[in-house]
Amino acid sequence: MLEGNWNFLAVDGAVVRLKSGNSGLMNLDVKAPVRQGSLMIAHSMADIHIVLALDKIKTGNFLTEAAAKAFFGSYNARDLVYRAQGPHDGTGYQVSGSASAGTLDLEITLSIMPVDAAPHPEVELVGSASFGKVHIPIPGIGTVDDMNVDIDAKLAVQSSTP
Repeated sequence: MLEGNWNFLAVDGAVVRLKSGNSGLMNLDVKAPVRQGSLMIAHSMADIHIVLALDKIKTGNFLTEAAAKAFFGSYNARDLVYRAQGPHDGTGYQVSGSASAGTLDLEITLSIMPVDAAPHPEVELVGSASFGKVHIPIPGIGTVDDMNVDIDAKLAVQSSTP
């Protein structure tokens, strides 16, 4: 268990993966880099604050990347700001809170699990979010009635206490 105050290392490779799998015609696999963030763990409670750079997302395919950027742009979303807190459940922390970006606002629940790794400790973030009915700006795709996104990341952290 990581006790104390930690900062996410916002370096190349510090990305959160957002993957949709229920659109039927198309699955989006988006990687959003971490701009900044912190994690505080004390008394079996976790408090997380993380900012994802939606304007710098990557998909590996120019067509889906343009669609994902247009999708987030329709919400005037440049950064996704997530703040949550929650208790330790025996294996990790279960945090719930709000994520907002432009006019987009949704609730997200994540599991945070420490991972031992050198040279810095890491945490794994796993969860999902539902966007409800959305418009995907790709000809022939149009509207998706219930877009669910799986969230997955392993992020290095560094102690922020001297």
